[in-house]
Amino acid sequence: MQRFTTLTDVIRDEIAPALGEYADEHDLEAIAREAYEYRVDTDERGRGLATSAGFECVVDNDEFWEIVQKHQK
Repeated sequence: MQRFTTLTDVIRDEIAPALGEYADEHDLEAIAREAYEYRVDTDERGRGLATSAGFECVVDNDEFWEIVQKHQK
């Protein structure tokens, strides 16, 4: 699963391309906040690994499109 450093990266690289010409008709930040979660992997001692931290999609394809519909302007 790909992780992104910021929500701006999520919007630019995942959400806007998925919506194409309809991107301006949606609240892209709201979609990103609902469909992506900030995650950090941990080592054997439970310490966070900064090199693996980032926003990751936490919904399946159907849930993603339901979220998109919910955030149409």
